[in-house]
Amino acid sequence: MSHEATMWAVKVRGISCTEARVLWHLADCHNPIFGCYPKQDYLADACEIDERSVRRSLTSLRDKGLVNWVEQREGKNRKANRYSLGFEAGFCRFEAGDSVENEPDNLSASGDPSTGQEGVLQPDSDEAFNRTPESSIEPVREPVIEPVSERGSAREVSEDDPKALRKRFQALIVGRHDNPWPDVLSSAPEWAFQQFVKLSPEERLRAEERRDDYLAACPKLQSGEHKGKPRSAALGVYLRDRMFDLVDAIAPQAVRRQAEKRKQEEAIPVAPFGPIWAGKRALALLDGPIDISLPDNLLALTVETYNRLCRSNVPTKAWLEHRGIVVDGTELVFPAGYREQERRRRECDGGYPEAHALDKLAKERGRGSADPRFAILADLCEAVPVGSETYVRWQAYHQQMNWPFVPDPGGMRVVYFPKGGPEGLREFELAARAALGMERGDDDAI
Repeated sequence: MSHEATMWAVKVRGISCTEARVLWHLADCHNPIFGCYPKQDYLADACEIDERSVRRSLTSLRDKGLVNWVEQREGKNRKANRYSLGFEAGFCRFEAGDSVENEPDNLSASGDPSTGQEGVLQPDSDEAFNRTPESSIEPVREPVIEPVSERGSAREVSEDDPKALRKRFQALIVGRHDNPWPDVLSSAPEWAFQQFVKLSPEERLRAEERRDDYLAACPKLQSGEHKGKPRSAALGVYLRDRMFDLVDAIAPQAVRRQAEKRKQEEAIPVAPFGPIWAGKRALALLDGPIDISLPDNLLALTVETYNRLCRSNVPTKAWLEHRGIVVDGTELVFPAGYREQERRRRECDGGYPEAHALDKLAKERGRGSADPRFAILADLCEAVPVGSETYVRWQAYHQQMNWPFVPDPGGMRVVYFPKGGPEGLREFELAARAALGMERGDDDAI
């Protein structure tokens, strides 16, 4: 096997998939000293095609100036062809009209011994070059593979076969649907193959099955000639660190990120105190509060909280007034119906999460976004001058319903509410839910 030959074969462009496979396996059989002597039945088996397809591919590769060969015979018996590859020094292209007799002498060991296409056959000063393929070629040594355990199945034996591993590793590089591994030519593919060999049969299978999912989950390059390609780890690192086992955790996150990105790109702005903000807030309030549970020892917890505030020198006057509690000496006096009062207070302060989120956006003068379908709410809301009679009625209605009122608008002169004042709220709800295709309490729509 020649690393230089396989690297050259992987870089060749402008040939068909079948031709690429034949060329790669030819290069895989190349020996820097003795040349390249694969038989056609071997190439057919390695490429998983028939011998006729092998011959067609070889002829096409020869016509394209990538390979050449001469027939070898011993008397009347035909032997394996001696192939030469286009990357070798002294390579001679096949020219139309060349006969077998006129083709280069591919058995020459002089000059460039890897091709033998220059000079005439004569002994070389280096004794190693004078050995003949029949007597001295040693088999190409693959990386050491651990022996199959006693429990290994027939399938595991097949998976550990060097030829089978080579084919599977090549498929891992090339991929399917024009999806080769990024930058594989500059990331030591032979070292990557060694990492592939070191995996257990189960790990190799997972590495192959999750290959495309891993590449799809990787972030994409945003600029340069490889824009849009996955920014993945080198193939050898993917195998060595068993990154294929992270796919189950990475892929869902990648899908969510892509969905969120699309949602942001399509979203419409939500300005605080504006019409869409007001419409979403009204729908959230109309859905009703979430369940508020009070502890059984509510009074004892309130006393404990008060004492802790006192020890911390925190002013307690506003805290007590907000709850309607008075201090009599060292005792706290709770108002009648305190438990129900506290439930309503907590419901108003924290029982409407969606409305509270919109209020927080308004207090921070932020800018939110919403699904484009919420644009219909702009036609169902109207501007209400701050301090006007309609504004005051809305304030009273919120208090009556135990709803949180809108935050302080500051210097803003108008705040949006559903059209028609509190009296038109029912008509607003029916129109909004019908336009949005929502049911009451549809959290996903809000």
